[in-house]
Amino acid sequence: MLLTSRSGYRRPPEDRPWAAAMFTFAAAGVVLLLPLARLPFLALQQTWGALPLLTASAWAVAGADLLRRPQRTRTVGAFIMLVAVVSWFTATFGGLGVGLLLGLVGGSLAVARRPLSGSGTQ
Repeated sequence: MLLTSRSGYRRPPEDRPWAAAMFTFAAAGVVLLLPLARLPFLALQQTWGALPLLTASAWAVAGADLLRRPQRTRTVGAFIMLVAVVSWFTATFGGLGVGLLLGLVGGSLAVARRPLSGSGTQ
């Protein structure tokens, strides 16, 4: 009963892209928290308050989508990398480059992921 749902059999947890999702969630956290730290060497503070929130929200939703629908990892991974590149312009240089790099790593892990044999996913 635990492994069934409305749509039938669910994939086991080890068939999910955990590393890619964790890097994506870390990128979202860095973009949210690092610019708020008021670092003394950061001369230009972010003036567009909603754009870092939208960037982090997009990463959080994409990370959750990686775990919910592992058959779409390539598409979602490409989206994560696109958001990472756009974050350079929208979220204080991508969270001072740290969020940008974490997003690129998470997206590339998702794109390069190969499912377990016999799971029926791409």
